[in-house]
Amino acid sequence: MRLFLVIMLLSVFSFAKVDIIDPYKKIDYFELENGMKVYLLSDNKAVNTQISVEVNVGYDVEDAKNYGLSHLVEHIIFRDQRVPYHDYLDYIKEEGGIEVNGYTSRYKTKYFTTIDSAKSYWIAQIFAQMLFDKKVTQEDVEVEKGALQAEIGEIQWHNKFLWAIKSFLKAIYPPSEDMYENEFMLSKPKELPPRYHTQENNRNFTLEQIKKHYEAYYYPANMTLFMVGNFDAHKMKEFIVANYGKVQKTGNASTVEPPKNPKLNDRPYLRFYEGADENSAYIGAKYILDDYKKYLILSIYTRDLAERLQQHMRNIEGKTYSVNSYHFYDRKAGVATVTFDGLHDDFQSNIEYVKATIENDMKHLSDTTIQEAIDQYGKKVYASIEHDSHSLMNTVLTSRYMRKEHNITEQTSYGVFSSITPEEYRAVLAETFTPNNYYSYITRDYYFFPLEMYAISILAFIFLFIIYFWLYRIDLKRSGVIYTQRDIVMQRRVTNRFVGFLIFVFILVLSSIVLGWGKYLISKYLLGDPFYLTTIDVPYSYIFTVLDPVFYLFIFIFFYRYLFSYYARLDVVKNAMYAIGSKVKVFPKEEIESVDVAPWRFKNCRKIIGSMVRFWKPLVRINMKDGSIYYIRASQAEHLREDISEWIAAKNS
Repeated sequence: MRLFLVIMLLSVFSFAKVDIIDPYKKIDYFELENGMKVYLLSDNKAVNTQISVEVNVGYDVEDAKNYGLSHLVEHIIFRDQRVPYHDYLDYIKEEGGIEVNGYTSRYKTKYFTTIDSAKSYWIAQIFAQMLFDKKVTQEDVEVEKGALQAEIGEIQWHNKFLWAIKSFLKAIYPPSEDMYENEFMLSKPKELPPRYHTQENNRNFTLEQIKKHYEAYYYPANMTLFMVGNFDAHKMKEFIVANYGKVQKTGNASTVEPPKNPKLNDRPYLRFYEGADENSAYIGAKYILDDYKKYLILSIYTRDLAERLQQHMRNIEGKTYSVNSYHFYDRKAGVATVTFDGLHDDFQSNIEYVKATIENDMKHLSDTTIQEAIDQYGKKVYASIEHDSHSLMNTVLTSRYMRKEHNITEQTSYGVFSSITPEEYRAVLAETFTPNNYYSYITRDYYFFPLEMYAISILAFIFLFIIYFWLYRIDLKRSGVIYTQRDIVMQRRVTNRFVGFLIFVFILVLSSIVLGWGKYLISKYLLGDPFYLTTIDVPYSYIFTVLDPVFYLFIFIFFYRYLFSYYARLDVVKNAMYAIGSKVKVFPKEEIESVDVAPWRFKNCRKIIGSMVRFWKPLVRINMKDGSIYYIRASQAEHLREDISEWIAAKNS
């Protein structure tokens, strides 16, 4: 009987729901009269206090002429002539601050540090002085410009040249895929100037520019203060009101982030790639992150799904190393997936098992399964929040995200989580995991044998090499011409080796561009999806993988042989001259009327045989008896004319 009671008690305790204290309830949000937003979270178990101030300014407000100014201002904010070392960063470190730093991103500039909670009020006051009470000289500017230059590097002679090439290639190649633009119809943010502008501009920024930027963007209503740690919440609020609220500076300049108005394109996202380093898969669904509860439900489901898949695919079958939940989103366009790996022979069965599991879940999920998933999420996400300053700051940032992105002010994250019902859970999954919202991104190592993509690439290179050096033999064989090196009485290069290499590279790039545009346009206008070929999985995708270099070689041959005729050398034998290159041009001795030297003319370009760096130099003109005229390049046109004239005269002697 006693044993039975012990077992019953153990059962009750083992299945009892964990009582979670809402970690978000103590967050205090308020706005100062000057517009500054403040988030406070006091925790008497914390050892340290973390403070962070976010300013709504970043690279997005800049153009090529002042690109990098926000970053320099970030550095200057730490400077002041009245503090030790003239630098708040080292001053705060000397007082025990750790991770004292700042960073500038596209839309934000942030300042932060962590310090012993005994100095909570001191660091709050120091940050107020650092941000609003500035005394900076030209000396400070020069010091920070030097430090920043060391951080971003000096501009090099090749930076502009390489950027120009990159921009040119980007403009002439077909558009690359942007998932947020293609799948969610979001507009692209404006393109930032090239990075070398920051290196160039930093050397020329003036104190006046810095002050103007500072005055425009560093006002309280354009800032958010976050503070977490072990301090008296009421006292800290009064302290912040007194120190930050007294700043009367106003303004209206601020970073404007791009619209967050995604729309699903009602088409599954399928991407399959071969030749990767490893097999990996991301399988799930696209969705619009327009509701915080929806986000929580999808997070709960994918975590639970990953755990169930892990138990089967690894713990029972041993066919994967790990299965994890994976989410990413931007501007309320979200993707919720599970990601996993697998060896070559097991990978496809893993994919099928994951897809089948999701399909079965969409047909039926019991209340018990749902509740277990919710309980496990609560334990791992909410009950496990620790009392260190980083965890507390993440808690506050979640609260800010809910307020800013979803206008949730009356409920906490845990409150929203606690209100989830099985019916809502099923409804969100049914709405999200539809065929049109399906998301699949799969990479495979190979199809037939390891390193097959390298083998195909090497084979294509060999064929390219053969084409480049041996294609002219087709013309010789077709014409019935056979001669050996001993038959050559004179040989001259008609194309500079460097220019020949440039021509070869140009045709390579051009062939790649034409192939890319061909696939893009055919896929877009005939197949309805510009990236259609990446939506095909093995084995059919392997056909296109092999055909891709084949088509490329055909395009290369067409350009190399017919569109851009290329001649490298001139072989002169007893009875004829042969211009050798991508094809062969024959000049029978008996059909040559005369040879002379002529000046370069643009109108004769298509009749010129050979290429040189100094293309404008005089040419050797070959006048044929049928009235046709050809021009041959030579480093010394007069010398080549003499040699050819002697060769022609040898027939008559």
